[in-house]
Amino acid sequence: MTATEHRPVLDLSAERESIASLLQTLPSDVAEAAGQLAGRASLLTGTPVTVAAWTGERWTALAGSGTGVAGLPQTGPTAGSCRDRLGVLAVDDGSVAICWDPAVRWDPEWKSLLRQACAWLSLLLGRQTTAAEIEAAGAEAGVVRDVVRQLLSVRDVDRLLLSIAERTLGLLDADICGVMLREGDVVRMRSCVGNRVAETARLQMRRGQGVAGLVFLTGEPAKVDSYLDDETISDDFMSLAEREETRSALAVPLRLQGEFIGVLEVWRRRRSIFTEHDTRRMVTLADFATIAIDNARLHDEQAASTAETERARDALQHQVAVLDHSSRLQQTLLSTVIEGGGLPAIARTVATEFDCEVGVYGPDGTMIASHTGYQVVGSLPERLASSAGRTGEREQWIRPVFADGDQVGRVLLVQGRRSAEMMEAVAGQVAMACSLALLRQRAASRARSEAIEQVLWDLLQGPVEHRVAARTRAQQLGVTLTGALRVVHGQIDNVEDLAAQEGWDTSQTDRVRRDVLRTVRALDDGRGLALASLRGDLLVAVAADIDRTAVKDLVTAFSSAVHRHQPGLRLTWGVSREHHDAIELPSALNEARTALSAARRLGGQNVFLYEELGIVRLLLGTGDDPDLQTFIDEVTGPLVAYDRDNDGALIRTLRVFFESDCSQRVAAERLFIHHKTLRYRLERIRQLTGLDLSRHEDRMRADFALRLLQVNRAATDETG
Repeated sequence: MTATEHRPVLDLSAERESIASLLQTLPSDVAEAAGQLAGRASLLTGTPVTVAAWTGERWTALAGSGTGVAGLPQTGPTAGSCRDRLGVLAVDDGSVAICWDPAVRWDPEWKSLLRQACAWLSLLLGRQTTAAEIEAAGAEAGVVRDVVRQLLSVRDVDRLLLSIAERTLGLLDADICGVMLREGDVVRMRSCVGNRVAETARLQMRRGQGVAGLVFLTGEPAKVDSYLDDETISDDFMSLAEREETRSALAVPLRLQGEFIGVLEVWRRRRSIFTEHDTRRMVTLADFATIAIDNARLHDEQAASTAETERARDALQHQVAVLDHSSRLQQTLLSTVIEGGGLPAIARTVATEFDCEVGVYGPDGTMIASHTGYQVVGSLPERLASSAGRTGEREQWIRPVFADGDQVGRVLLVQGRRSAEMMEAVAGQVAMACSLALLRQRAASRARSEAIEQVLWDLLQGPVEHRVAARTRAQQLGVTLTGALRVVHGQIDNVEDLAAQEGWDTSQTDRVRRDVLRTVRALDDGRGLALASLRGDLLVAVAADIDRTAVKDLVTAFSSAVHRHQPGLRLTWGVSREHHDAIELPSALNEARTALSAARRLGGQNVFLYEELGIVRLLLGTGDDPDLQTFIDEVTGPLVAYDRDNDGALIRTLRVFFESDCSQRVAAERLFIHHKTLRYRLERIRQLTGLDLSRHEDRMRADFALRLLQVNRAATDETG
């Protein structure tokens, strides 16, 4: 009998009953049920069988030692796909099949029973799969609930974003996870875990760039199974993907009340495919993450608002206390100023009241009043000259002091036990009080200055009786007019040009003029001239008990002091001769004007003294007072007196010296004296007149004076 022929009909009722009874059971173990079915089916059919199941991707043998799954369709069970195949028995659209040797023919009775068995086992598999899915879904729901609970318990936004990244990384079995939030036209990485490259944590994407940019563009989830091979995404971040060794990626949008707020993205470094189930899980997690982000933001905003309200309340209460204390201090300081208390009283009041240190400094940084400890120094530190600072552990405040529109000094406060806010207010109050005190002092000083100025002009331009009265008033004002008196006459040459160059207004230009006058009245080294006045750009002052060298040094010091403050300002000076009576000061003023005129015409900024002008003063002097005799007497007077008292011949020697073209040899021969005697007489002339006959200017001055003397004597002889 061949293999394809029918076998003899046997009595297999027991085997059929065995299979039928198996189909009435509901075993929990599918593998055991498949084994029992394979064994009983082999007894029924008389040939080894294989029981197989479709797993969704391929057929898998569950039990039996038959032919295996080789004869099953590779595409899986479909309607009729197994019906016409030899050696295969399966229910339509089922996932279970029984396979045997296709050369063995089966009885149709068996097929009906075994088809029922396939359906029974398919139901058991479905039941097991459903139970597994239910169990997995329950476990996943538990995981999601735990993740959501943890997310919703975090209140800090940055910590929340980190928690979202960590939970998502675990839930999706990924290697890298990032949370990107929208900032205008880009999404920027705010939290990243699992990255190896620092650049990943700083990612910033526009619409269409990378997977996150694709989500930003479409608003829908996006994924790639092979990042480096996928052509649906841009290549902006391919080099970064290579360094991170990423293979697949999945990104979903973060939405809040329909508004796109960011992207949640995961990457895997292994070859894998993110399933639709992964996408659904990530979308669910993204929805809860968005709610958590919103809650955290609201919590932060509420906490910030509460804290801001509390800070505002505390600040307001503190400010009220500061203002109240400041108001009381203001009243105290005003009373101190009104009662005549000066800068020391102000410093003492504030230092005592606020347990701090106070220093008041003049325009040059020198201390003029204080109530101090070790922090306040006698000279204002240069680094603190314009703003507050810190010395050691104690804060300091610097405030300017103004009077008549000028900054006249600064106040320095070193913090004690009071708050910085309180000291800030106190510093302003102290500066104001010092300004008022200095204004009071300036008013008194201005009245004195006006009185002194009136004395000055009465002495310089008044009639004799006014000059006598002015001399008395000067003594009453403490101005000494004794010894050698000189009039100092100065002119500011270029203040208007400098104002145009610097862009000064009228008030600034006038301030520069006042600074020049202030310098003359109160030089730093105490040599200032009390009797000084400024009219326009012309300055006039009277110096007492001062010789030629000292007056030059004094005027040079004036110029240097002015140039330190205004380097571009040019000053010209002229000084009169010595006068020993204040009644003679009008003549001294004329001399000073002549010297100033010479300085301006001859150029240079050095001081010009009237007695050193020589014949120039005769050319520049007024027609009413040419001062010829004074000029003659200055040069020849000492020589005439010497000749008269010593029976000398200095005048004749000087005349012969000039007639000999200043040749000592020729002059000695003409005078019939030894050349050493001539040199002695010339040295004596230098000692008596101060003239150096080796200088051309002194020679010309002596020659001119000698000729005028000769003319005057001739005129006198003719008159006699």
